Amino acid sequence: MAKVMIEAAINGNAAKKLNPHIAYSPAEIADDAIATCRAGAAIIHFHVRDTATGKWVHDVPYYAEVFRRSRAACKALLWPTFPLAGSAAERFSHFVELAKDPATRPDFGAGDMGSVNLAGYDAAAKKIHGEDLVYQNSYTTIRYFLETSRELGLRPTLQIFDPSFLRAALIFLDQGVLSEPLTVKFYFGGPELPFGLPPTLKSLEAYLDMIKGVRVNWFAATLGGDNLPMVPLIVSLGGHVRIGLEDFQYARAGQLSNPQLAERAAAAIRAMGHEVATPDESRALLEV
Repeated sequence: MAKVMIEAAINGNAAKKLNPHIAYSPAEIADDAIATCRAGAAIIHFHVRDTATGKWVHDVPYYAEVFRRSRAACKALLWPTFPLAGSAAERFSHFVELAKDPATRPDFGAGDMGSVNLAGYDAAAKKIHGEDLVYQNSYTTIRYFLETSRELGLRPTLQIFDPSFLRAALIFLDQGVLSEPLTVKFYFGGPELPFGLPPTLKSLEAYLDMIKGVRVNWFAATLGGDNLPMVPLIVSLGGHVRIGLEDFQYARAGQLSNPQLAERAAAAIRAMGHEVATPDESRALLEV
């Protein structure tokens, strides 16, 4: 019987017009984090927005409010995002500021381990959205994220959008910038986000072959598609599960909430004879 962790990416940069359950204000985000944790998610990833405009921002007071409100009611492991643009120091500055106060200290550092085209695709209209969007992370930028995480005493979560990202992570492990156990998130490209590998058994096997002999806690997610059907496969291969309205908004699929997604993922895990890891158990497994 394995302990399987669930991470929920609860809002991202997704819009309420796609799903009214997507949280904007710090109070909404914290309430959603608490409810999703109680439904089974031990780890919560979130973005914050300007409360007046709804624009995606990275203001430390907003992040701090989410941390304080959430931790007053649940023990979930929390980690924020970082912006797409700016210098490495600018993009990571809120992690540094938040880590100064134990009440707002993130439970993870973070690093997106390479560069990727994040265009969306509307298959019905045969239209590409965001053709000019390139999410850039050079080795120098990644090194800054990882070394600063280490200086802050935060084990980083490593986001893997395609195999080259995983190769970069293994290079940093070989150099001693990273240490085992790695915390790795495999992001598969669903129908709406055609990047990297598709969510299939062969894709998972390709990643797992690359990390043979390395101590890794790995999660799998589908961005731009429903990850719930993948849960049995992920768990059967020894992985952990990421769900949430950041990754897929269920705009035309019932407009599910984050707690509902966590409940469904937890039910699938338990149906396989496994246990859903609590926040305390997850903290021990991840060594954070």
